[in-house]
Amino acid sequence: GFVGALSYRLFPQIRHERTAMSTQLAQGRALVPRIAMAEAVSVSLVALGFAFVSVQHAGAVLVGGALVVIGTLLFGWRMFAGGVGSPGTALTSMLVGKALQWITLALGLLLVSGVWHWPVVPVVSGVIAAQVGFWIGTGLVH
Repeated sequence: GFVGALSYRLFPQIRHERTAMSTQLAQGRALVPRIAMAEAVSVSLVALGFAFVSVQHAGAVLVGGALVVIGTLLFGWRMFAGGVGSPGTALTSMLVGKALQWITLALGLLLVSGVWHWPVVPVVSGVIAAQVGFWIGTGLVH
């Protein structure tokens, strides 16, 4: 399916680790695209609701959510890029990934609301919808 194709495109190592899905690394790599997909679906549903207000509002929701989805993919790419390593390497990868995620969100929100003057409520609604998608994707919300 689409999620599998996205997984192989972003994390080509998954093909080789498919037989070893019991490893935490392989499970983490497989989880990232699933979380990003759950975020995107959640954002799309909220954008559909905002489409009844206006197309611009729906687009603002999609842009806000896209910032989070891109951040999630950047985090996952960086977090699992190094493979198995020392705890220090894993911590560094995680911190760099988180920094990429937050920089993407901060710069994106600055551009969207401060430079392009998109409506703030739909943009923030997209960010919140993506967060709900994250919780669904990780299994925190059923």
